[in-house]
Amino acid sequence: MLNNSYTASDKNIIIHTPSPNKSKINTKCIYIKQNNNKHYKHKKSPSSSTLKNQHDQKKQLQPTTTSYSSKRSNSPHNTINASHNTTVDDEKDEDKILLTPPSSPESTPRVPSGPHNFHHKKKISSTYEYNNRILLAKRNGNIRVVMNEFLSMKKNNIPLTQHTYNLVLEAHAILRREGTTLTTMLKIYNEMIQANIQPNAYTYILMIRTLCKRDVEVQKTVAMLKRQSARIGQKNDDVGLLESERNLEKALAIFHYAVTDGVSVNSFEVEIFNQLLRVLSHYGDTADANFVYNQLQQPTVQAKPNSATYAALINLFGRAGDINTALHYYSVYIQVKDTLGPHDTSYIYNALVDCHLKCGLLEGALHVVEHEMIENKIKLTCIPYNSIIRHYCTHDQMAEAEALVERLIQGHKEDSTKYPYPDASSYGPILAAYCQSDKWEAATRIYDALIKTDISKAYGNLANYALLCLAHQDRRKALSVVYDMRGAALEPDPVLAGRIITAFAQSDEVDQAIEALSVLQQAMSARAQAKGFYHLIDASLSVVFRCICVRQVLDVMHTIMPLVNDNMALLNNCETFPTPYDIMCKTLLDSYFDRPDDSQDQFSTADFELVFDAAFMVYAHSEDHSSLNNVLVHLLEDMRELGVNVPFDLFTNVLNQIRSRGNLEAEAHWKAAFSMGSSSSSSVTVTKGSSSPRSSSNTERDIITEEEDDVIIEIVKENAKEEPSIFIPLSVSSDTNTSNASTKAEAISQEVLKAVMGGNCREAIRIFEDRIICRGLIPTPEVMRDVIALAGKQGDIQTALTMYNNSIYSFKDISDTQARDEAIYIATNSLLIGYAQMGNMDKAKVYYDRIKAMGHYPDSNGYASLLLGSAKCATDEATDALAIYDEAKRHNVKPTTFFYNVIISKLAKARKLDTALALFEEMRLFKVPANSITYGAIISASVRSGSESQSRRLFGEMLSSPSYQPRVGPFNNMMQFYVRQHPSRERVIEYFTELRRRHIKPSPHSYKLLMEAYTHIAPYDMPMAHKLLSDMIRCDRLRPQSTHYATLIYSYGILQRDVQSAERVFAEMKKAGIYPDEAVYQAMVDTFISNDHLEEAEHLYYEEMKTDTRFQRSGSPYIENLFIRGYGEKDQLEKAETIFEAMSDDKTQQHLFVIREPSTYEAMIRAYLENDQLDKAKTILHKMVKRDFPPKVIGVVANLISE
Repeated sequence: MLNNSYTASDKNIIIHTPSPNKSKINTKCIYIKQNNNKHYKHKKSPSSSTLKNQHDQKKQLQPTTTSYSSKRSNSPHNTINASHNTTVDDEKDEDKILLTPPSSPESTPRVPSGPHNFHHKKKISSTYEYNNRILLAKRNGNIRVVMNEFLSMKKNNIPLTQHTYNLVLEAHAILRREGTTLTTMLKIYNEMIQANIQPNAYTYILMIRTLCKRDVEVQKTVAMLKRQSARIGQKNDDVGLLESERNLEKALAIFHYAVTDGVSVNSFEVEIFNQLLRVLSHYGDTADANFVYNQLQQPTVQAKPNSATYAALINLFGRAGDINTALHYYSVYIQVKDTLGPHDTSYIYNALVDCHLKCGLLEGALHVVEHEMIENKIKLTCIPYNSIIRHYCTHDQMAEAEALVERLIQGHKEDSTKYPYPDASSYGPILAAYCQSDKWEAATRIYDALIKTDISKAYGNLANYALLCLAHQDRRKALSVVYDMRGAALEPDPVLAGRIITAFAQSDEVDQAIEALSVLQQAMSARAQAKGFYHLIDASLSVVFRCICVRQVLDVMHTIMPLVNDNMALLNNCETFPTPYDIMCKTLLDSYFDRPDDSQDQFSTADFELVFDAAFMVYAHSEDHSSLNNVLVHLLEDMRELGVNVPFDLFTNVLNQIRSRGNLEAEAHWKAAFSMGSSSSSSVTVTKGSSSPRSSSNTERDIITEEEDDVIIEIVKENAKEEPSIFIPLSVSSDTNTSNASTKAEAISQEVLKAVMGGNCREAIRIFEDRIICRGLIPTPEVMRDVIALAGKQGDIQTALTMYNNSIYSFKDISDTQARDEAIYIATNSLLIGYAQMGNMDKAKVYYDRIKAMGHYPDSNGYASLLLGSAKCATDEATDALAIYDEAKRHNVKPTTFFYNVIISKLAKARKLDTALALFEEMRLFKVPANSITYGAIISASVRSGSESQSRRLFGEMLSSPSYQPRVGPFNNMMQFYVRQHPSRERVIEYFTELRRRHIKPSPHSYKLLMEAYTHIAPYDMPMAHKLLSDMIRCDRLRPQSTHYATLIYSYGILQRDVQSAERVFAEMKKAGIYPDEAVYQAMVDTFISNDHLEEAEHLYYEEMKTDTRFQRSGSPYIENLFIRGYGEKDQLEKAETIFEAMSDDKTQQHLFVIREPSTYEAMIRAYLENDQLDKAKTILHKMVKRDFPPKVIGVVANLISE
């Protein structure tokens, strides 16, 4: 959140008017009430009469008389009214890239003489440092950091300069979200004036450009809302709020002051004048347009009119109904067009066509298109024809409109170079007119033609047609429009979605209504669903009311549950009771218990989970605990009777909800009911003390490692260090001769195991083949299981596979069928473990399927290994882990500490704290002991989720646990939490001190985190950070690593903008014999680029890093991303493209190429956008979409282009 002083809507906003004398500020100000819809009146400034006299003397180039509009303020800096923060969506306009202004010498604090000179120098230095940090935050696109630094300057009385304000204003201009008001930006500008800091030309450019851009947004949004209101028949209150912003009036006020200071306007680019003229054309404001144009004509103004200027003027006077003045500017353009340089002439003629139409001169418009444009060899596009089509439709000349479209189609067939083919904007006005006049058949004919064009910007027309279909009872056609929308990446608005769903429901087409509900939810973004939450819930309720069986109600509930879960806050804040969702839950519960006894309905676990949740919703406000308890137990019994799986998650979820109600009796009742089923029913997944018949007696040893960054790695190492246990062999036969052979085979099998334990796998294979297979013996199955497992843990999977194949060959000779199957099973399970722990899940799946084909399931070690394997290759580790975990419990595999450690660690990585805590509680329930690795995993989950109180509580519980073994990992987790998530140097030191007090040796990562506490948290203590390099050696005999030097370089180069010190650290590192790694090179490259030392960055990259034979790339693109950013900022797109194209999307080529990641595409797109190359940015986005990146990631990057 930004500071409240910048987000709260004040009742009054004051803008002080700076006087033309730069040393003084006019203290006169005017107050304007927020949301005052009346046109405010202005007081004349002392300079306005002088300005008018000068203006009247200027030479006029147009026949109309130029005067300063009496509607607007003569005083250029009256109060600028900032209205409510109304957020709206519409088509995006591209931001013009804003350059960072230089520091303004006129407002830079001067160094006073006297005894306070040193203190003042320090203040100036602080200003410079703050400005640099604001600049960095702006470049990183972080408006929150910009405002935090700005507020910190004011809080600490750091002098604010013109440059400071320009940086902050520029950050808001560039980074503000599309559709948001300029409240904060206007307040900052007001403060600048009040602080006697004179704006410069760049300040005015920022404000005028942003206000004009915002005014265009408001125009489009108001038009869209009015069309939407007409479509749905509901008035939208946002229209009045938007129109009350008066952004154009504020832009003109600032423009007038830029004129009065006699300097600023002279350096304005012509685009600033054009922006004002384009916005003025929307209102037909000729008086202010004349004034703006006259300023552009002044000899002191560097900018000169271009083709866009004349197009805007022609459009403006046409909208005002003044065809003569419009034609005057057209004639001026004709006279000077050869002096304007290369430009697109069609803009002028398109404006001329539109101008004639606005003045009601259809024949004149047709003459321009059919004669003048052809005679002047202007390439014809659909734009002028579409203007004529809209004119026909507005005047109900539908036959003429369709005839013109048909003429274009035929003309295009005859001569495609002369006639354009109709586009969506050609058919759109015709479709809209037919929809408005309720002509469904004609509208359908036009719609079928429309969807053959690009409809990506035709949402309003598609929605109109869908509503017309509903009005004519063609619900299927209306739903097909939604499919067409999805094909064009459009999403239906909540009102349309609700009406389609409700239409099916009211026609008793329940199954179709459920289908529509699902389709529409999929077609809507999460944001749109949240915005239309109540529409969708009400529509869903209308479907539930029409359901005739519990199955249909369940289908509705399953469909809307993602919507409900994502918007639970909105549901909780609903003012009505019962809410629509409460009513749906009551209907579900009633329909479940009212179903006939002979019902053939099939229920799944997910179905029962919904019914349990519904029960809690229904009884949420009831004191009748006994009824709820009876319902819960009844549902549990039904699950068992129907043979439905009862996952342990369901038990814990219900238990947690009972506990939240504080009913101890109900808690005991639920536990008793669950335990009763656990002891007698095989349908319950996990039973206390149960074990798989295939469970191995291998015990997990708690091997303590120093791996702190990933608990998964620690668990792998822990498991890999387990020594195989030798088991009593299976009895393969009771025959005496066979028994003797088995004894001999067992002895040889032990020799094979010893050879593998000694690392001599080749000898082990020789013994097996020469002394077992050749002699026709059968090896001991349990020993061979351990041989296969041990070879796999040693990384020699080929030996494990050879041993497996030889064993299966021998086991086929076991006469006892059950013993043979058992032997093959445990060998296959062991090989599965080997492949899974290597991360080769494809091979592991092969042997998993073999085990299932035998009618068995992996044992606990097998399932745990599958979890470890999925940690190395699965895209959604937490989901995969829970799926495997659920299967293990379903087949009565007894959970172990090792098993829980893996799954909790995966949940920690996915930041699923609640589920991890539930499993942690489950361990206690089943009396599975938690070890130090368990606590490390659950603390990691808590830290990743950002819960400080939970993290500290669990950490304290770990220290007091009887099973706790001293380990550095959890300490590092807590230190990292207070370095990167909740910065507190004191807390970091506290945990490091406790680490020392408990005689636990810090790891290199511990020192890195402690170093970050001194280098990344202000005020920086660099001497102490440097001292830690020697402390590592002196106190703990740990050699500093490159990562520690990278920490120092990052602080100097990025946070403190001290390139020289960063280079000194880099040199010291190499002098100490420590070779730079990727983190060091990245920190140095970032330092050079962020401080405008691009050539030094290139030298480091091409001359040092590329030739460093000791340096090994990880394949990550972060260094290349920095160069793309740097080249983009320097307008060197060819170099940025070279870097980008040299990378690869093929992850299998990681050893040869740097692999592009989403951040790479984002960097390249930003580079193009900063250089106004939107088409190339879209091309990169198109390439990115083809990659298998998460939709959410692609959406974030796509927003850059839409903004």
